[in-house]
Amino acid sequence: MKRIIALSCFAAMLLAGCGKTENGSSSSESTTAATEPASAVTATAAETETATTAAETLTAETNAAKTEAETTTHDANVPAGGRMDMYSAVFQGEIRRVFDETAEQSGGMASIEYAFRDLDADGIPELILKYGTCEADYQIHVYRFDEQCELKDLGLIGGGHTSFGYDENTGDFVIVWGHMGAACIEYYKWANGNLEANGDYSFNIDESTPSYDDVLNEKGIRRMEFVSAYRSGFDDSVKSWFYHADGSSQEFEGLYLDYMG
Repeated sequence: MKRIIALSCFAAMLLAGCGKTENGSSSSESTTAATEPASAVTATAAETETATTAAETLTAETNAAKTEAETTTHDANVPAGGRMDMYSAVFQGEIRRVFDETAEQSGGMASIEYAFRDLDADGIPELILKYGTCEADYQIHVYRFDEQCELKDLGLIGGGHTSFGYDENTGDFVIVWGHMGAACIEYYKWANGNLEANGDYSFNIDESTPSYDDVLNEKGIRRMEFVSAYRSGFDDSVKSWFYHADGSSQEFEGLYLDYMG
């Protein structure tokens, strides 16, 4: 900017001098210009050329600055790269907040399960969080990290006696519910910026259907990896388990938050 101002002043001074010489209307000035020696005329031409070059340079730099200003936009949305860097810390904070809040409200007892799946196909997974103290009061909520890098609770979609899965045929998220021999596969589809129920399939565990897994395999339902954490009271430590899709698990001391899907 300093360079542009300097060039502007320099060009203005030179152009002012040239303008006086070229555009002067008095007879004395015309006579002086006509009787000046060749060297003076040559010097004036050189000065004119220098001024013209300076003016052209100034114009070019001004146009470049204008073009840069016009092509620079200020988008309210955070770029995808920024969201990708931020979402894990935001999800971790929310998981810890829900766990601690549940414990505070229940004499130190708290239980959670969480998993991740990219339900809206934007490259950043949604957080699926189940929490409470036991199967009787569990709630399942889904959280989305939106374009403004704000965490949105999409609402309650399920409760106790459930596990997380997906339909390998469609990719849709499912909740598998089962209790005392009765069972149901609840299907969910991303639509209108939210997760919406998309049908269900109910069945019973009996002699003809001896296990949940038989039905899940038949329907193409795959279980999801998830983390479970539990504490029975303020005087007890928190323990976590990371359950892999193949059924194996790992145990951790404390609230395990390193898994991000």
